[in-house]
Amino acid sequence: MKIAIHAAYNPTGGAITQLVYMIKYIALKSNVLDLIVYTTPNTYQLLIDEKVLSNKYEVQICKTPGYSIIFRTFWEQLIFPFKLKYDKVDAIFCPGNISPIFTKVKTVQWIGTIGPFFKDFYSNFNLLIKIKLYLNKIIMSLSAQHADAVIFESIFTKDLFINNYKIKPEKTHVLNIGKDVFFNPNGSNNKNPFLLCVSHLYPYKNILNMLEAYSKSLKMAGEKIDLIIAGSIDYKEYYFEIQKVIKRLSIGDNVHFLGKVSKKELNDLYSNCELMIFPSPFENFAYTLVEAMSCGSPIICSNTTAMPETCQEAAIYFDPYDIEDMARKISLLISDKDLRQSLRKKSIDRSLELPDYSEVTIETLKIIESQIE
Repeated sequence: MKIAIHAAYNPTGGAITQLVYMIKYIALKSNVLDLIVYTTPNTYQLLIDEKVLSNKYEVQICKTPGYSIIFRTFWEQLIFPFKLKYDKVDAIFCPGNISPIFTKVKTVQWIGTIGPFFKDFYSNFNLLIKIKLYLNKIIMSLSAQHADAVIFESIFTKDLFINNYKIKPEKTHVLNIGKDVFFNPNGSNNKNPFLLCVSHLYPYKNILNMLEAYSKSLKMAGEKIDLIIAGSIDYKEYYFEIQKVIKRLSIGDNVHFLGKVSKKELNDLYSNCELMIFPSPFENFAYTLVEAMSCGSPIICSNTTAMPETCQEAAIYFDPYDIEDMARKISLLISDKDLRQSLRKKSIDRSLELPDYSEVTIETLKIIESQIE
């Protein structure tokens, strides 16, 4: 039996953590001796830096899919199937949302993103990126239709694909994304209280509405408390829009951008914030929410897509398109210490219900191996 992992893409954000742990635990948990990883040069270096490529893996570095999404698609759909046949692969696991459509190899596809399946997601992106996102949506849904098994991170996403994209229910599975055991409560007496938002600065993350709501909430609560935003600036045009809003609202002294931070810094931020605001309307089983709950953050987040399924009772929810609603909920948590303490406990309790990456990998392996028994 020969199992391959399709890592020939350039993961970002939480997808990096998922891939790293999957590579690590598949080698540890699988009894299969023949394991192959197909990867790009950049992703290969990432896996080397993380020290997760054991001697159980044969590694094949593929340059073409690392150049761009267009090159990746061409290689993935037209060249990769022949490579799999030549290498005599029995089953391939594809954690990067897309799998080769025309292949006789048993294919298990993981769906980790849902943004491109919603019309409002495309707002504020330029035309070229909109086209890329739309093509990504088409290929993702087509490959899921042809895959032998499809793993979804939430019931919400599974139902979305079954009801709208002709995915056969009998080949679907739901595995909540694994929690990273690195994240744990690390609270201390915080002399400078702050609100926290952890998000890459993409247009769909809804940061502009959050800033409007934050400004209003300070007036409602009658308090001044800073807002810290941790996350890389991946879309400069959007960052410029954010700065314009901050200037108009005169909150420049209260909003602080940390950029990309280390896991240790992130753990401290989650553990010590007065509350964590998550304004994105389009998320699957969000890594950020799982990390925040693991650290006991009081959470306020959108009531859309899979957020209620992720946090359940461990969050206060708002309409991400209703600035007044968001502001009222932020103000409520700023003013109510007992409510924040209650949410801290609920966050930790909810995180304990979720599987870690080792447990998720075991279930994933069962699905992969069931395809070739």
